[in-house]
Amino acid sequence: MRPSEASGEGMMPNIVTAKEVGRYLKLSESTIYKLAASGEIPGFRIGDSWRFDMEEVLKMIRESKKGSSRGGARPGEMQNGGIRKGHGIRG
Repeated sequence: MRPSEASGEGMMPNIVTAKEVGRYLKLSESTIYKLAASGEIPGFRIGDSWRFDMEEVLKMIRESKKGSSRGGARPGEMQNGGIRKGHGIRG
């Protein structure tokens, strides 16, 4: 293995669309756009299109789960920069 592969430099990120993130999280595409625009899920824009690094989305989920298992935020508060619990946005 080359040093660049060991550090992850040689690997391409898994960039996905809002539709794919929504399918994974069981949320509507419009909800994914709203969450991305508000910064509640990690994403970036290329022109008019939103794209998401799936590893960053999964990392956000893992961090959110860690915080909630330690008695994390109250309903409606942000959880480690992740999706708000009890926010009322439906998929």
